[in-house]
Amino acid sequence: MTGITIRRRITRNVILVQLLGIYGMMLYGQEVLQYDMDLKIGLENSVVEVSGKLLVDFDEHDSIIFLLWRNTEIKRIQNGSKRVPYSFDSIEHVPHPFIQNAGKLVVYNPRNGNDNQLIMFDYVCDMKQNMKGFGKTFTDTWIEMGYYSAWYPVHEESKSFIAEAKIRTQEDVEISGSGLVTKKNGFWHMAQPWESFDILLVASKELKAKTIQKNNITVETVYTTFPNSDIDSIVVAFTDVLDFFGPRFGEQDGEVYLKFIIDPTEGRGGYGRKNLIRMKASQFSYYFKLGIAHELSHTWWHKADHKSWEDWLNEAFAEYSMLLYLRERISEDIYNETLARYKQNSESMPAIWGIDRTSEKAYTTLYEKGSLLLVELENKLGSENMATFLRLLIDKSVDNTANFLEELKEFSSPEIRDWFEDELKKK
Repeated sequence: MTGITIRRRITRNVILVQLLGIYGMMLYGQEVLQYDMDLKIGLENSVVEVSGKLLVDFDEHDSIIFLLWRNTEIKRIQNGSKRVPYSFDSIEHVPHPFIQNAGKLVVYNPRNGNDNQLIMFDYVCDMKQNMKGFGKTFTDTWIEMGYYSAWYPVHEESKSFIAEAKIRTQEDVEISGSGLVTKKNGFWHMAQPWESFDILLVASKELKAKTIQKNNITVETVYTTFPNSDIDSIVVAFTDVLDFFGPRFGEQDGEVYLKFIIDPTEGRGGYGRKNLIRMKASQFSYYFKLGIAHELSHTWWHKADHKSWEDWLNEAFAEYSMLLYLRERISEDIYNETLARYKQNSESMPAIWGIDRTSEKAYTTLYEKGSLLLVELENKLGSENMATFLRLLIDKSVDNTANFLEELKEFSSPEIRDWFEDELKKK
């Protein structure tokens, strides 16, 4: 059987699966352990050609479900010399708050009962259409593709894989990304030996990089049009933020390597990954410094489900951490002004509890309304007790609201616990 696609890109391989009697028994595979990706980025035709090897732990399940860039033509999926049955639906909308324009790719276990399988892919992504939105760009001047674009098969339950990528593109284009990047004869190599959930690549003809080391911290800043005179200020900001958060949340052991990618395209926003922060900016300012504080705090606040309202445990705590930094390291007056603005913005917001993560009001609700609630909790507990409570949550890896409320009750009182739950549910 070949992987010839028809409308909705449901392959003929599914017929084989149905005949075998296992169609309809699909369950999520456990995780991808490792990605080994070989790709060619074509600026002239906006096409990315990919050959990949994935080490997949099926955990005795019949299949694993990926998200993959919708405008993709799959050439083959194999296990050794054996074709692997799969289906790819590029038409039906995938209800994901962050990965837009992805199709659902179902890959069936080639050897039932044998857990770890090497799955090999060949496919071509057409990036000419719909390559716009948060965290994804494909233009003549800036390419950014990773988790949000699903240029590689994204498995939502896989949060701690390692990865390598071999990248080819035209000679005048520079490459960087979420790992350690080196240029070799005719290609770029990116090694990502630390566990992560993303494989981010950025490319530009104007891409520059500057590495500065201070004490045990190495910061590599990747940028295009950002002023050279402001680069050193970024290292100072990183060091100051880590010096502030480390004693409060837990010091980073040994040498610290951080990559800071500055997106030159219009707009605002940023995100963090293991050893990486990506932000939009045109110059350095204290707002930029606060963005660094928020994203770096995700080193400690990242364990809750980011696709649901439980994401308040990530984003509200990261924003509250930023507010602490603002109050104690920058300006108490600006801190108070920020709280006033957040209060005004939050007046018409829905409840944190149960909010749809895809809602246009989710940002203000989870970040601003959520961080204000934590400021109120600090007022009730006192600053020292709040600091102790934050460290307790980190040490116990609290990742859902039920456990958070239980820890709050044990740490403070049933009354404060019930008050907090009522506030989470208040519109």
